[in-house]
Amino acid sequence: RVATQTSIDPHDPFLGLVNRHEKYIDDLTGQPLDPELCRIARKAELDYFRSKGVWSLRPIQEAWRLTGRPPISVRWVEVNKGDDENPKYRSRLVAREIRMAGEDAIFAPTPPLESLRMVLSYATTDFPNEPKKIYDPKSPHRMQVLAIDISRAYFNAVTPEDEPTFVEFPPEFGAPPGMCGLLERHMYGTRRAADGWQSEYSGTLRGFGFAQGAASACVFRHAERQLVCSVHGDDFTVSGPCSSLDWFEAQMKSKYELTVGGRLGPGPSDAKEISMLNRIVRWTPRGIEYEADPRQVEKLL
Repeated sequence: RVATQTSIDPHDPFLGLVNRHEKYIDDLTGQPLDPELCRIARKAELDYFRSKGVWSLRPIQEAWRLTGRPPISVRWVEVNKGDDENPKYRSRLVAREIRMAGEDAIFAPTPPLESLRMVLSYATTDFPNEPKKIYDPKSPHRMQVLAIDISRAYFNAVTPEDEPTFVEFPPEFGAPPGMCGLLERHMYGTRRAADGWQSEYSGTLRGFGFAQGAASACVFRHAERQLVCSVHGDDFTVSGPCSSLDWFEAQMKSKYELTVGGRLGPGPSDAKEISMLNRIVRWTPRGIEYEADPRQVEKLL
């Protein structure tokens, strides 16, 4: 979660759980961080865990009995997304589950980059046995491309009861001695998290009436509403008529916390340039332009 300097309450008892002699380091830059701001960000993160029902308290002995191993350790990942004058601290609590010798690998499907290009191409191409696409800027059925990012996606996926996962509690949680957490929701850093999220959103989209791709399980199509969707992790890219995208966005908001990255389209209020998977995509009078990740150019130069 994000914390700023103005949100400090020196009388908050949670402050005492922060070890001021411990070094708090930005995981991206390696720069030292302010302990009090780290406290605020960590507290906000744990409050979010509670609101999502991520875990339930269980004796550590239960972890040993059901899994034959101790609870998975956790660590804080902290970043100042602002600067020294205007700090914006974000703390994430992640698990540190490692595949043990003899365990099978767990894979979650990832779409090829061509699936994004396919979604973009669908917005500009007419196909047989489909209504002709509309590009009138004033039409409520004009074609658009929608970008959606799901907030904290893994926490939306419920863990399976027959494969329990136990994690340690951080000191800031204040758990009683001898207790650990049984994950009720998938947590970042656990081996099954990505696969659990893929199963969650796939079931949701199928429930909305989408058909799931046979060649790629991350591509979906809603024939009746003329929608084509590609999912890359927590990023959804969807093309279709504006009215259908309105329906899709409302359906997704009823299910998940999300951020709308924008809608490309020919309308006067439609975006003409947005970022999708770190690619720059533009809507122009000639069609859709696609620019590779500009950061790669910066690295080469």
